[in-house]
Amino acid sequence: MHFPIYGNYNATERAARIRSLTFPEILTDPLVRMVMKADGVDPAALETELSDIAASLDATGTEGAPCPLLAC
Repeated sequence: MHFPIYGNYNATERAARIRSLTFPEILTDPLVRMVMKADGVDPAALETELSDIAASLDATGTEGAPCPLLAC
């Protein structure tokens, strides 16, 4: 079995090897779900709130701007 050794790469090279996750991927992660449950976060309410925020950003004409919170 081959395991990549990241110790031979500088920080920039290591960061380039790590794929960024989208918000939906993060929010469906089992560990994130457990933390949300422990904190009393309702997944459906959070999804609605994030969708409302995304819609308001689109309504303000930010379609071309980077999307820091949501996977656009």
